[in-house]
Amino acid sequence: MTDRFTDDRPSGRVIGSAVNGVLRRGVDRERVLAIDHGALRIRPLVRPGWNRAGVSYGPFPRQNGLAFGAFLSNCHNTSQSGPILEGVYMRIRRWILGSETQAPLKRFFVWIRSRQKRHFPRQLLHWLIGGSRFLQTKSVDENLAVGWFPQEAPDNPLVQGNGIIIHALGPECGEVWLRVGDFCRRTIRGLQNIPMYYFVVLREKGAAYYAASIPDARNIVAAPGMQLLAIDSFHADSQLYAGIHQSALGQIGFRAETRVYGTRIAQLPGFENWYGSAFAADGLRGTGQLDASTAETGGRWKVSEGSLQRTEDGVISTCPCSVALLQTQKEPAGVVHLLIQTDAEPVSGVGLIWRARDSQNYWSIRVGTIGCMLSLKLDGRIIEFPTTTDVRLLPNAQNSLQVSDDGASFALYLNGDRILGNRLHDSRLAEESGLGFEILDDDGRVTVQSIEGHPRVVPIPDCFDLGKAWIESGNRVVAGDNFDGGSGDLAGRTTPTGGLTWQRPVGTGVFELTGNGKLKVRGSLKEPCPGRTAYTVPWSSSGFADIAVRITPPGTGRGQRERGRGGIIIWQDAANYLTFSAFVDDYYGFSIAAFFHIDGYEELFDAIWTNLGDRVFWGIPYDFRVVFNGETFLCYVNGEPVLYRALSDIYPHCESLSINQVGLVANWEWGNDTGTLFENFNARDKS
Repeated sequence: MTDRFTDDRPSGRVIGSAVNGVLRRGVDRERVLAIDHGALRIRPLVRPGWNRAGVSYGPFPRQNGLAFGAFLSNCHNTSQSGPILEGVYMRIRRWILGSETQAPLKRFFVWIRSRQKRHFPRQLLHWLIGGSRFLQTKSVDENLAVGWFPQEAPDNPLVQGNGIIIHALGPECGEVWLRVGDFCRRTIRGLQNIPMYYFVVLREKGAAYYAASIPDARNIVAAPGMQLLAIDSFHADSQLYAGIHQSALGQIGFRAETRVYGTRIAQLPGFENWYGSAFAADGLRGTGQLDASTAETGGRWKVSEGSLQRTEDGVISTCPCSVALLQTQKEPAGVVHLLIQTDAEPVSGVGLIWRARDSQNYWSIRVGTIGCMLSLKLDGRIIEFPTTTDVRLLPNAQNSLQVSDDGASFALYLNGDRILGNRLHDSRLAEESGLGFEILDDDGRVTVQSIEGHPRVVPIPDCFDLGKAWIESGNRVVAGDNFDGGSGDLAGRTTPTGGLTWQRPVGTGVFELTGNGKLKVRGSLKEPCPGRTAYTVPWSSSGFADIAVRITPPGTGRGQRERGRGGIIIWQDAANYLTFSAFVDDYYGFSIAAFFHIDGYEELFDAIWTNLGDRVFWGIPYDFRVVFNGETFLCYVNGEPVLYRALSDIYPHCESLSINQVGLVANWEWGNDTGTLFENFNARDKS
């Protein structure tokens, strides 16, 4: 089944419609689901929570290799519900003032004529509920769930089914969680607001979780490859619904909408076996010695120490210490998974081995009922790394031990719980492909039931054609300015490359040439830049622009009250333009935000942003870039994509703008700029 959402449907008319003969099921309690511009739209909920908005398909019987894939842009990966801290009165006052680019009365009359006003009644109701201590609902910090669930509309995906869940991480944006056993395992941290592909591949018991994004995203591979994030070996619901479910859309009362570009359910060729995409795997059951026996896939076993015996339940050790290696001739593993069965007695230790060259060179994470130990064996010498987390094998239970390794760093998990606090950055033996295990008990109290190793990148199966994000780059510099030369106001200056003249179409602030290759926003703590100010140059390629600049926020650290609001502006006319600017402030964290001035009106609370975590800091230069084709924009920070949207994602009635000017901006965003520096402005088109 494929759903590309080509049939436009108004709000409240998605659930119950059919695609390719398959019924769209799910729940839409507030009539927030719609289809337009080739994508499913999920609008903000007045009352956040699970089992309120989502689309699902099914039910389907669980079987190896049955996969659900979705290509989407989440509303905001740090979407969460919570109180309106400043109160409803102050929130409405700020809505009246907006971004302070228009007098309130003029702004009101423009709003009366604008098409954006239709969103306000629901927005106001959301504020009234969030601002009242009597009407507030329980805070929700997980906003999106994609996967397989035992219900058409799950009451709580955090404890049901096999799902990929997005958790709001505040200043670091979002974090990908995966259901592994009774835990939600944390994986990708600092997920930015960019398009994502999510795939959940069922097994007879559990599932494998895969993801992909666009090129140069941090901690995630780019399509057409996908990255295995984790394996669950526990959940066994026999009938399941594939679905996408939303609990919260937007943060602190801002409006944000999810766009789903395509979904697909398919039986994946090559995934019929329990181990799916593994290049090395063995269920370890049978009879006889493990040494010299053949794994189900990946080669022969070599027991380098002790003795290991296959049984009907898995492998046991008959010596105090036994070590087995599977020397594959493949690429290094991205995920290695070991399944361990314990009884009621204490276990000295079971270890997972990866990055193995031979019996004298490998990494090992050893877990027992009294703790765990990470070690590196180099030329026979063992280096131990202390682990501070209290993670241990569960008695009388199946235990899942996993490593996730990208070559530069790795993370370790036991039953979905992270063993190390963060990823360990170490590339020693990173290109070695061997894997294995060790057992420190000789009385059969612990059994290793399976092992599997998967590549760092797996090709997305051909049947999962879910669409692609818009990604283009300019290749011809039309306007370039290194800001060398004398000092003074930028207005009237001619760009050294392109010969275009700077002008100031917005604001009363001043951008000054410093005389040493920099452009400074005139501002200080006592006298910040007086509101939004922009300088632009004329632009002739109305359908495409690729603008880049180096920005240094003012100040050197938190507590100085310095505020950076520098960024890029794309201008059609005085009634229609977009700004993309940084928020660098003592309050909360750092972000890049897009504001939309459309048809003469700008709804402040329709801004879309992404929280940057450690990507930006006071006093440290960073490269900022915006690519726009009149319909879709993509923002980059230091070459990493961080924010993606189409104008029709924000406003269905707004499909494109004509690009007539491009330039630099010092924005208002809960404060004004106190002295941002710009360097190396370049604007490119496509020759």
